[in-house]
Amino acid sequence: MGDAGCVHFASYIKEYGYDSFSVVHAYFSACISKEARRRKALSCLCHKCGSSGPQLYSCLHCIYFGCKGAHMNEHYKQTKHFMALELCYGMLYCYQCRDFIYHSKCQTIAERHLRREARSLDKSLSWRPWSPSRLEIELLLKNPKRRHVTALTSIGLRGLLNLGSTCFMNCIVQALIHTPLLRDYFLAELHECTSKTAAKCLVCEVSRLFQEFYSGARGPLSLHRLLHLIWNHARHLAGYEQQDAHEFFIATLDVLHRHCKISMTELAANAAAAAAAAAAASEKSKSSQSNSLHQNQHVSGNFLQQHQAASQQDALQLLPQTGSANMSGGGVTSTNAPTATGSASSATGATETQTDPNPAQCNCIIDQIFTGGLQSDVVCQACKGVSTTIDPFWDISLDLGESSNGQGGYGGPPKSLIDCLERFTRAEHLGSSAKIKCNTCNSYQESTKQLSMRTLPIVASFHLKRFEHSSLIDKKISTFISFPAELDMTPFMSQKKSDQQQQPHRGSPSTLNAMDRGGGENNGSSSTSSSSSLLTGTSNVTTSCAPNDADGRKHRTDGSGDTADFRYSLYAVINHVGTLDAGHYTAYVRHQKDIWVKCDDHIITTATLKQVLDSEGYLLFYHKKILEYE
Repeated sequence: MGDAGCVHFASYIKEYGYDSFSVVHAYFSACISKEARRRKALSCLCHKCGSSGPQLYSCLHCIYFGCKGAHMNEHYKQTKHFMALELCYGMLYCYQCRDFIYHSKCQTIAERHLRREARSLDKSLSWRPWSPSRLEIELLLKNPKRRHVTALTSIGLRGLLNLGSTCFMNCIVQALIHTPLLRDYFLAELHECTSKTAAKCLVCEVSRLFQEFYSGARGPLSLHRLLHLIWNHARHLAGYEQQDAHEFFIATLDVLHRHCKISMTELAANAAAAAAAAAAASEKSKSSQSNSLHQNQHVSGNFLQQHQAASQQDALQLLPQTGSANMSGGGVTSTNAPTATGSASSATGATETQTDPNPAQCNCIIDQIFTGGLQSDVVCQACKGVSTTIDPFWDISLDLGESSNGQGGYGGPPKSLIDCLERFTRAEHLGSSAKIKCNTCNSYQESTKQLSMRTLPIVASFHLKRFEHSSLIDKKISTFISFPAELDMTPFMSQKKSDQQQQPHRGSPSTLNAMDRGGGENNGSSSTSSSSSLLTGTSNVTTSCAPNDADGRKHRTDGSGDTADFRYSLYAVINHVGTLDAGHYTAYVRHQKDIWVKCDDHIITTATLKQVLDSEGYLLFYHKKILEYE
């Protein structure tokens, strides 16, 4: 049996078409709208015994629901209606073949309904196995040779030549090459670029590098083209002196992000122009096609005649329902709370609705993988009103120096990544010099500020700020900071922090060293700028809510759901050896499961997990262990 089902289903489609399958699947299997779910709850009962399961079938010839087994068999014997739809999993069943059948077009319709159901319920789709497209099938047939990848394979490993103090670039490239979703994206050749911008497109160059890494060749590569493009698009990194790996990482993401947006904009403009031309050409044939379609809709006379009165109005409302206000991510609106606008020293009393952390976020691969949302809650100490600001970020910079407030045992330097994150997300008393104007109190009031993770990216990167700069001396902090192979970010989510605030407060908040908002520095110095400020075209989202308000969060990665999973696995570590003036960067990357390698420019050697965890650590890259499929 192929992808066209059986001969009986072919005759059924020839007589009735696909409408009955589509309507039954949309209303009683996938339930693509709230109204569909209501109708299923009320009418999806066995016509014989009145039960709702455990496994119901629907006849595709007429309106009849029956339990699996005797009740549906009896209906088939009496009516000779041989096609039915199993409602739990949406599978077609042929009573003449006495077997389930598969039909590619029905599967396409079912998948479309499942996506609409997921959007309606604001949930993710269940995992689906990869299935090749028609183009991919043609490519596989044209290239029958396959490369067998074993546990000891070196495919994907290439050394990188040092072009003169370019170890900082080599390490970042190794980390990006071994980012799983980025690898899958570029090896699938999903990036499209116009001929006008391809020569200057950094995304095209990175795509070429992925092809080189996974070509099977073993010789080291030269990144002169990549370096030249970075120099052209990030002028502050141009030159032959040593640069900071963290600053290069942020600049590379920024350029990739901008070039992805340019490519997507140009392709969309070309598609819109083509669509406009096609629309003008097809305008004349629309009326005839509509008449022809109306005449050919002979879908199970009994089914449509009986179902039309009950569901015609519902079918017309399906599209508006899936795009209703419930899908817009609207949250809780509250009053009587100060709203910070850019800084803690100024506030307005406007009442706003919570929105996405990054309203201008594009759908490019960089944003999908690396962009998260950092939530800042400023609390008025007089009325306890909360002003919430959400900033996009690409990485989190963590201070390693001593805290200015030694209360609660946090006066000394941190000893682990968990210590750094706990200190990063602890409440900070802003003091009398940074009062906010609270419209509820109608006066300037002292406040506290607390950072937390509103949304987490697929790849969470942490920057340990080992380079300290002051007016007196510049130094490197070589303190050993332990970091785990498996990291759980649940304690640092906004929802978790909100739950903790509902408990009785113990003690006074200590000083929090938050991410600086200043500019970066070169010559081996650490960039102290917030990564969110580098997101071109994005802006802060300021919201106001009642104290301890945790509702209105649209995204599943914000910690609002009980089933949310925030576990991460380490896959790359970048180390800096030496001093500020004379240093060298190396990288550890996870090549395959439980297989680590050390990348020292053109030299690639095997490593153990213990060596990785015992290293000093400058940039840490963690990948989300469980992904939600949209």
